[in-house]
Amino acid sequence: MRGDEPSSASSRPARTPVRCTSLAPPQPTTRPFVMLFSSTPTTPGLLVTVDGPNGAGKSTLVSALACELGPRLPVYATRQPSPTPLGAMIRSSEQSFHGRALACLVAADRHHQVESELLPQLREGRIVICDRYVESSLVLQALDGVPLEDIIAINRGVLRPDVRFRLKVPAAALQARLGERERTGRERFELAPDAAERELVMYARADDLLAESGALSIVLDTGVAGPSEIAVQMAEAVRARFSERSA
Repeated sequence: MRGDEPSSASSRPARTPVRCTSLAPPQPTTRPFVMLFSSTPTTPGLLVTVDGPNGAGKSTLVSALACELGPRLPVYATRQPSPTPLGAMIRSSEQSFHGRALACLVAADRHHQVESELLPQLREGRIVICDRYVESSLVLQALDGVPLEDIIAINRGVLRPDVRFRLKVPAAALQARLGERERTGRERFELAPDAAERELVMYARADDLLAESGALSIVLDTGVAGPSEIAVQMAEAVRARFSERSA
């Protein structure tokens, strides 16, 4: 697996502070439709999700985090849409499917991946790191015109992440990153002039909703530090949670 090689302790720069929220369960909410996650345990493994707007550096950080953890801990990295024929079809057909049709395809792929890929790896005691998870649907399918209640309904019953990382970056820097990509290779959701700002706002809202459902986040700004440094910080949080589970 490729990724940024972790730096030695002597050569690492001073760490940039990140905002971390407690992983303790939040107070119950009165909004019934936010009851999203199943009660299925992820033990003895650990489900780690990495989400954020297009261009925030998710895939790079998933690879770097897996490299940082991999030498000593059992790690399995994957992505959504899944690395299956259904996931590949969704990735290649984003221009063809819209709205509820795309939302249902993405949700079906997620449910299938939970049963056929994530749970088996978790039950083997692995730390599963997923590039994108339900947070992406709460943002991208909402931007595609699907009501929030419908997105939650078709995704209800997915696993609750044990550690949830949300990436952010200043809107101007994010828009510049998207602008550097070849237009033909950019996702439909990236093409709007205000795509970066809209996604950042929607991810913040989705973050609040998932917190109400019991999945609090660790927020990381990828605009102020490099992948290696951020991966070290992520790995510390994952190790701490995995140690708690293994105690």
